[in-house]
Amino acid sequence: MVQRKKLNRLILPVAFAVRVFIFFLAAGGFFLVGEGMVQANIAGNILSGRGCMLSESMMHDTDPRRDASLEFFREAGGFYGTLIPERPTSFFVPGYILFEAFIFSLFSPGNLTAVIGVQLLLGILTVFMGLRLASRFLTGWWYTACGFLMAVDPFELYYQAIPVTQALFSFLFIAGLLMSVRLIEKPGWSRAILAGIVWSASFMVRPASLPMILWLAVVLILFTGRPEVRKILYSSLMVIVFFGLLTPWMLRNRNVMGRYQLLPLQGGVQMWEYNGRIFTDAFLNDQQGAKVLYGPVRETWLNRLAKPELAEFPQFTCETEFQRDSILYERQSEFLMANPLLYLHLSCCRFAEFFKPFPLNSFSLLHTIPGFMSFFWVGIFFLAGIFLFLYRKGQGIFLSGVMAGYILMHLITASGTPHRVALDIPLFIAAMTGLRHFCLRAGLLRRK
Repeated sequence: MVQRKKLNRLILPVAFAVRVFIFFLAAGGFFLVGEGMVQANIAGNILSGRGCMLSESMMHDTDPRRDASLEFFREAGGFYGTLIPERPTSFFVPGYILFEAFIFSLFSPGNLTAVIGVQLLLGILTVFMGLRLASRFLTGWWYTACGFLMAVDPFELYYQAIPVTQALFSFLFIAGLLMSVRLIEKPGWSRAILAGIVWSASFMVRPASLPMILWLAVVLILFTGRPEVRKILYSSLMVIVFFGLLTPWMLRNRNVMGRYQLLPLQGGVQMWEYNGRIFTDAFLNDQQGAKVLYGPVRETWLNRLAKPELAEFPQFTCETEFQRDSILYERQSEFLMANPLLYLHLSCCRFAEFFKPFPLNSFSLLHTIPGFMSFFWVGIFFLAGIFLFLYRKGQGIFLSGVMAGYILMHLITASGTPHRVALDIPLFIAAMTGLRHFCLRAGLLRRK
C-alpha cells in the first residue's frame, strides 16, 4: 500500500514532465498546425477590432500543395464551402476563438506557441480532475494504473500540442463531469450553479456538451432517490444558468444574421463531409486514412445510390452562411433518407473511426505505437464498464449515460479521434472497471 501511494503521488509529476517534453517538440515544429490557423486568424481579427470574421487571405497559401487544397473553397466561395470570408461569421461557437484571443493579448498576436503552452498546462489540470473522477469508481492498483494512463494518453497529448479545440474542450468536459458527479453526490444551490457555468463554457467550445446538462437534470431528479421539489429546483437553476450564459451569443447572432441561433452554422457542411462527399470527386483527393476507411463504402454504393445528385456540393453564389448551411442540411437529410442502408453502413464505419487505436493517415511510429499500446484494450473492456456503472446508481447512471450518448451522437453525425479524445478519461475508467470485473470472474484476482 505504501508503494502504491508513492506511485500515486508521481502521476501528476509524470503528467507535467511529459508535457514539458511535448512543449519543446511543438515549439520546434514537430506537430503540424493545419486547420488550427483558421480560428487563430479569427482570434487575431477580434483583437485588431475587425470582429469575428475570417480574412480573405486564408483562402490562399504560398505553398502550392496547400494552396491546391484550397481550390474547392475558392470555387464554393467560402472556407469549408460555407464560411464566407470578410463577413461576421457564426460558423464556430466562439469559446476557443476567445481563448486564443485572450492568450494573444497577453503574449503577442498569432503566438500559437503560447496557446500550446497554456493547453498543456490545462492538460495537467485535466489529469488532476480525471483522478478525482476516477476515485469515485476505482481503488487500489486499478486507480493507479488508470491515473498513469491519463497522464500519458498520447491522443490527449497530441491535441494539446496543436492549436485546436480539443484540449480546451477536454478540460471543460472533464470539469463538467466532475462538477456533475459532485452535484449528484450532494445536491446544493452553489453546485448547481457551478455545473451550469462549466457546461455552458464547454458548450461554447464544442456544442457536444448540450445533451450532457439535460441528462444531468434528468438523473438528478429521477435517479438520486425519491424525486423531490428541491431537486427539481436545483436542476431548473442549473439549466437556467446554462442557457442564460449562452444568451449573449444568441443575441449577437440575432444582430448579425437576423435570427436567434444557438448552434454553429456547420451542421450542413458536416453532414456533407461525412456522407455525400464520399461519393464526389472531392473524395479522390482526400487523405489516406479516409480512403482506407471509406473507400470500400464508395466502391460498394457508388453505382447503387438513390438520388446521387444530392451527394454533390451545391453551386452557391450570393447565399448567406445560414442559407448555405440550411441548403446543405436539407439536401443531405434527403440523400440519407433515400439511402437508409448506406447510412447504416456509414454509421458502422464511424464506430470504427471513433475507436481506432492509431491514425490511419501516414504518421510516424512515434504517433502510432503509443496510440495502439494505450488504447487498443479500451475497445475490448469499456462496454462492460458502462454496464457496471449502472449499479452505482446516481453518479454511475449519469456517467454511463454520458458515455453512451456521446458515442451514439457521433456515430449518427460525425466521428473520429478528434471527436473522441474528450471521452478518453471516462473510457479509461470504464475499461479499467470492465477489466477488473473480468479478472475477478476469471479467477485471476481474489475478491476482498
